[in-house]
Amino acid sequence: MAINFLNNVALNKNELRGAAIENQPNDAAVPNPVSGQIYFNTVSTNLKIYTGAAWEEVGGGVETLTMNPGTFVSPNSTGTAANPIFAPDLSAVDGVVAASERFLTKSNKWATVASIPGTYTWKILTNSGAGALATVGSADTVTFTSGNSTLDITNSGLSISIGMPATGVTAGSYTLTSLTVDAYGRITAASSGTPPVISDAEITLTGGSGLANAGGSFTLNQAADETINFEVGAGAGIQVNANDVAIDYAGTNNIIDAAANGGNIATVDKILYEDATDTTVKEIAISSLLALAPQGDVTGIDAGTYISIGDPGTATPTVNALGTATPYVASTDDSKLVARDANGFAYVKTPASGDSTTKIATTEFVQSAVTGLLEFKGGFNANTGDLDSPLTGDLYVDVAIAVGDYYVVTTAGDFFGNTATPLTPGDSVIVQTAKAAGFATEADFVVVQSDTDLATLTTVGIGNVGNAGSGTLTTYSNGTATIENTDKGSSQNIFKNVASDSGTAVADNNNDTLTVVGAGSITTAVAGDTLTITGVDNQGAIGKSVLLNSALAYVSANTSGGITTFAINVASGSVFGGTVTAIDVKCEVIDASTSGATAGQTVYADITRGINAGGATYGTASLNIAFTGTVSSSVYRVLLTYLG
Repeated sequence: MAINFLNNVALNKNELRGAAIENQPNDAAVPNPVSGQIYFNTVSTNLKIYTGAAWEEVGGGVETLTMNPGTFVSPNSTGTAANPIFAPDLSAVDGVVAASERFLTKSNKWATVASIPGTYTWKILTNSGAGALATVGSADTVTFTSGNSTLDITNSGLSISIGMPATGVTAGSYTLTSLTVDAYGRITAASSGTPPVISDAEITLTGGSGLANAGGSFTLNQAADETINFEVGAGAGIQVNANDVAIDYAGTNNIIDAAANGGNIATVDKILYEDATDTTVKEIAISSLLALAPQGDVTGIDAGTYISIGDPGTATPTVNALGTATPYVASTDDSKLVARDANGFAYVKTPASGDSTTKIATTEFVQSAVTGLLEFKGGFNANTGDLDSPLTGDLYVDVAIAVGDYYVVTTAGDFFGNTATPLTPGDSVIVQTAKAAGFATEADFVVVQSDTDLATLTTVGIGNVGNAGSGTLTTYSNGTATIENTDKGSSQNIFKNVASDSGTAVADNNNDTLTVVGAGSITTAVAGDTLTITGVDNQGAIGKSVLLNSALAYVSANTSGGITTFAINVASGSVFGGTVTAIDVKCEVIDASTSGATAGQTVYADITRGINAGGATYGTASLNIAFTGTVSSSVYRVLLTYLG
């Protein structure tokens, strides 16, 4: 029986030495072949391969090839006689010198293109698209014709000329031209025309009012250019300049002097004025001017309490508010507008503390209101100390601070670089000690953390840790709790449950003991704190080395049909003994030599279990090792492992 390989065998580019292909008398002797499978046919003595559809002979086909030159083919053979290389070339000729411009015909003759009808076609279509697409064969002739005599088409050999035909018009220069054009836009006739008739009627221009002359007349058909001047005369208050007529305001006989004297001015009368906004001359009624003027006269003004009047009888008196030279005094100074001291500082009555009305607040009132209050300054970067815009500077190094200054964190960081004081956005700091710029320290501030949450295993926060019971001790350092186990086992349950396939051991008091007992092939030993578990085979050795020698009482050998089979009784006391069956035994075959290159090498034989072989009757204890050919005793050894 052949060895059963149940997967591909990769030789990793190693040689397959001394191998023979499967021998069979015919294709039918190889059942269920797969593509690429091979065998040697012992009848035809051919190697055969399965293509997926049929068995094909390997190495069949052409065995010899001879190529001789032909009339128009040269074999161009290179290489050796046993392994020639051919590169055939065509060599057809017909004696024509221009053979490079000819083509090889089916009859192996060179011919011109013109003599090979139907070898090419081309298509023609006009740009108008009016006609059908025409297919032109090698024997066809394409004729160019002019349409409606609009084009002249001539040819000289292969050259075609397309031009416009003559229309019969005499070349030359024409004046006042008369032209005739046909439907295609061509000039078919041209001649000079006659000049038009121009009227010689007389035109008279008459000067009207304001013009200095009476005008004049001229004809259309003039022998020479005529000039007629019309002049504007100057009047009272009117000047005539070279390019304009203007109102005269200056000198004698100006518009004012020229105007007649008027009587009483009425409110509906109008006068001219220059608008200062756009420097244009406009008219305005007298009534509008009166509306702009102040009404009535101030004849006098009297001084009141704490009010002085300078020049009360004039149209523009001076009014001064008076104060006193002493600070405000209750009841006596209530009617004063304001009290002033010798330095000019003003005083008014101080509202009561906490007053939220619209009264004027004094310095005393403000100081009382702000004492002990916070003053919000702005946000800052806790990592760098930089103040947020519009503030400038660094809170840590160059900003003066005052008691009550209030800053809010907008960018997280360690306060003054102290990792023990991490600040996050929303936290705030309040100045408790005033310091000049550059002298502030962390101790000058009160830190208010607004976002501290309950603590987690990974986040510092609000929380506490207490002792769960006896055996634990909890201590704190800088907000960190340390839990110590003070009872290392004397009063604690070391295990709770130990599960096995036969049940579960439960530790339900502090003094429970887990006992490990050896059973079957297991023994236990305790030395100090060490528990040793040892596996023991009480039926024989776990592993066994057996020489394949039929002289041994528990080994038999038999050669039949070209196969040598050794049988081992694994239930023998010299092997594993007891009730061991071969199905529970692993087997590796090695070369039994003790020296040389093959000593101890693993070899592969056919191994079966649980059947009688080798001439012995071992039943289920029979381990059988089969080799091809005749194998002598003591050539191979087996390494056995009992897994029962």
